[in-house]
Amino acid sequence: MAAHGQALAEERAFAPSAAPQALPRKSFELIDGEGLDRKARAALDPSWKRAFKVFLVVLAVAAGLAVARVQLTVYCVEALSENAQLQADVADAREQVQSLAVESSALSSFERIERIATQNLGMVYVGTGAPLAGPEEG
Repeated sequence: MAAHGQALAEERAFAPSAAPQALPRKSFELIDGEGLDRKARAALDPSWKRAFKVFLVVLAVAAGLAVARVQLTVYCVEALSENAQLQADVADAREQVQSLAVESSALSSFERIERIATQNLGMVYVGTGAPLAGPEEG
């Protein structure tokens, strides 16, 4: 029996190491199905990504059209302002032409020319018999 006792002692000594060791446990397990984050995972569906990309493209096109509209409005306002300035310049030019025409008419009137010729220059009509006087020498 001594041999049997010795075998039993050896068995006890090696028993803890001879026991099957448990595999290391995972910190979490993935289970397919209806979890608490089902709705969150549904939001990341590829169709949502595609819809979001389409939305961004539409938004970019709308922003581009808005910028183009603002630029067109600015161009129109500048053109109208320039047009108003040109109309004012044309009105001033017409007024000046009118003024110059009146002045030209007054300066080229027959009575004025006759008065300057007779009074300032001492000229007379031909055939009136009045002697032509030269410059007075004194």
